Amino acid sequence: MNAAPGWYDAGTPGRVRWWDGTQWTAHEADAPAAVAASAPPVGPTSTIAAGPLPGWYVTPAGPARWWDGKKWTAMRTKTDGSHGTDWASTEQVGFAWALGAVFASLGTVQFVLGTLAPGVSFAGIPMLLVAALWFGIAIQTTAVLRIPVPTSAPLMAEAFRPLPGEQEGPGAGWYPITGTTGRWWTGARWSQYTNSKFGIRPTFHAPQAQAALRWVGIGVFALAAIALIIGVFFIIVGANDPSDYASSVIGWVTAVGAVVFAGLGAVVFAMTRYQTRLLFPPSEPPRV
Repeated sequence: MNAAPGWYDAGTPGRVRWWDGTQWTAHEADAPAAVAASAPPVGPTSTIAAGPLPGWYVTPAGPARWWDGKKWTAMRTKTDGSHGTDWASTEQVGFAWALGAVFASLGTVQFVLGTLAPGVSFAGIPMLLVAALWFGIAIQTTAVLRIPVPTSAPLMAEAFRPLPGEQEGPGAGWYPITGTTGRWWTGARWSQYTNSKFGIRPTFHAPQAQAALRWVGIGVFALAAIALIIGVFFIIVGANDPSDYASSVIGWVTAVGAVVFAGLGAVVFAMTRYQTRLLFPPSEPPRV
């Protein structure tokens, strides 16, 4: 009787191979723990006790999601079968909770101080909106991390291939694409998987991620332009009336803010070059 589909030792130290229930496949991966030294050619007899290996698994919510060997990630397949990511996520969920608390505290303080001044103050709204964003990111990420550990076999659909560990020629392995990140080379082609300190991550969402980053940059530059126009207007008003110190102060503060936003927009656009190297497979094979 053949063994159930799964990752098994296939005779190579430190490596495991996928058994589809009938025969060995070409999919290999690094073993997360020591396994038996060998397995008979008719089928596997030893399993890995360290838990599910990295792969695409069906979740209770329906679409498949990427399991990095330790936890669920934001990478998933959409209901139409295309690859995508959650609307917001972070690798450091504790940091997101902390930022949400900081911005919420600052917004609350601004509202309290506003009550001491005449009129109605809405100064705390921007801070509270930023706090809501970070809390939303933390809640979404926490919900994903609480999905039960996968117990079924990983999906081996052609749309996910070539998978990390899959070998199609000599020289297969992880090759650096940035200072801290590597990409899997099968020996014949680049895969859509990178490996960093956060673990193995799919990069199928690269076009959408780059488009979103560009729109963020455009939005930041638009805010900078609006702030500059407002700042110049108040500076002119203050210059025409030397006694109107408030307009001059508001104008210069707003103009400085416009410069800061313009710098931030430049940083965002500069990040697109780094993101291209990180998320898109290189056009040339690695130098072995």
